[in-house]
Amino acid sequence: MRAKQGALHIIFTWVVVGLAVWQLAVMLPALELDSVRELLVIVFLGVLAECLAVPFTYGRLSGAFVLVLSTFLIYGPAAAAWVSCLAALFGQGIANRGNPIRTAFFNAGQYVLAVAAADMLFRLSGGAQGLVLPANILPLLVFTISYITVNHILVYLYLVPNRQGVSGRVSWIDSVKWDMLTYFFAVPLGILIAMMYGHIGLSGTVLLFFSILAVQLILRFYVSLQVTNMELTAFYKVAKTLEGNPNSTEVMEQILTNAKKAVPFRTGVAYLRPEEGAPYLPVAVTGPYARQLMSTAVYQGEGVFGLALENREPEIIYDTRTHPLAQKEPGLCQALRSLIIVPLFSGSDSLGVIVLGEKRPLVFDHKHLHIMTVLAGQAAVALENYLLNSRLSQVLSRDTLTGLLNFDALWGMVSECCESSPKEDYPVGLVLIDIDRFRIFNQRYGRAAGEMVLVELATLVNSNLRKDDAVSRYGGDELALLLPGAGGTRLVDLAETLLKRIRGQIFLRGEGRSARITVSIGTAEFPRDAGDPTGLFNAAQRALDKAKESGGDRVVSAAVPLVDQCRLF
Repeated sequence: MRAKQGALHIIFTWVVVGLAVWQLAVMLPALELDSVRELLVIVFLGVLAECLAVPFTYGRLSGAFVLVLSTFLIYGPAAAAWVSCLAALFGQGIANRGNPIRTAFFNAGQYVLAVAAADMLFRLSGGAQGLVLPANILPLLVFTISYITVNHILVYLYLVPNRQGVSGRVSWIDSVKWDMLTYFFAVPLGILIAMMYGHIGLSGTVLLFFSILAVQLILRFYVSLQVTNMELTAFYKVAKTLEGNPNSTEVMEQILTNAKKAVPFRTGVAYLRPEEGAPYLPVAVTGPYARQLMSTAVYQGEGVFGLALENREPEIIYDTRTHPLAQKEPGLCQALRSLIIVPLFSGSDSLGVIVLGEKRPLVFDHKHLHIMTVLAGQAAVALENYLLNSRLSQVLSRDTLTGLLNFDALWGMVSECCESSPKEDYPVGLVLIDIDRFRIFNQRYGRAAGEMVLVELATLVNSNLRKDDAVSRYGGDELALLLPGAGGTRLVDLAETLLKRIRGQIFLRGEGRSARITVSIGTAEFPRDAGDPTGLFNAAQRALDKAKESGGDRVVSAAVPLVDQCRLF
């Protein structure tokens, strides 16, 4: 689909250019050769207007219409078309701001077609060439509206393929609004120049035109203030979002979302490292390449992004096709021409990296890099706080002796499993383990040895857990195991396997001793044996008590065996 859009875009571009060339050829005989020198001066003024144009994401604003309108009234439509075409080609060729050359050709072409269409409607509405009289007011209004309409329609169609995923500092509506403001000054000045031309000549025309250039400079200053306001707004919104202590993914999503308000980019991706030594994985992606980027990874010291992480320096790549490393790197460097790479750090730790990209070269400058560096700094502080809170929560959820989860943490996990069990149709197994005759063991070997045995038992049990299982210290010498998905004979088999491994384990080897222990195990299953977490623990505790009363070193299930059920009748 994207390839089809690209082909249609190229066809549309060169159709407009081709029609403009044909129109210029048709108009060429109507040019007055005696006026060529004057027209070249007007072209020069048009180049100045294009160089001082106010750039937007959706186009650019200039006062060139003053020259188009005055040239149209003084020299005719052919001169207006040629002047606007040459001014656009030379002006945008000098100050193309990273646009491909076909954009300059397209803009020149659409100016020619806008003049041709406006001239046709001007004549159809009764306009008379060169007469700036009250009778020409309506035709001039038609000429202006037609020129603006054709201009905006062609530019809008040209930008359609690039609109998806493009983030700009100024919206299309703002561009049109300020364009109308430019025309508000340009139309009266163009008519005034045409009326005064016979009295003040070309030199007076040049002086009058400089007033529209002054308007452009004021507009550039106004846009600059608005852009600065957008940047400050982006910083403020990020700061407000971070007050809520979001997780790492939410932090990076907010950074990319708010970066769009201040930096023009098509695609953005934020990579974070899930744990020490692991590669950096994408946690937030925006733009048309989101699906492909979610399957990528960044390795520190490898590739353009990895080297930026290793060097700890943000970087602008103005054009990936000329960058010595980026031009050879596959993936994003081949799809985009301009890149901003900003590493995230917390002290000496490398947290991640943010990458912004645009299809056109020379899009980003040092101001954009500064904005992203500030946003990255905000992100790094938020990530550092999140990691500290996560580590603190992890520490608080652990038993200080065994390093296992404490009971409160396990209780929350059991509650969540019991809540989701009916929806996902899987059982929840619970196993309680108690060391047999542990008081006698402590009396014989000492309390310190008893604690060491408890630690070794916790390590042994923890090493035999499945991926989604969890274990906590349940009491003084008791452990509790959560086994999601384990029920029936499967639950009992797991408990029996654990019982045998504990029975065969030699404890206190590190202390130069040799000790063996046995345990009693009680099992219960949700929802078979209980209807809530409290009932599940009570059922497992009753089974554990039965195992201890029977002499220990055995597994007892809370489920009543079928034989026992038959004896009840």
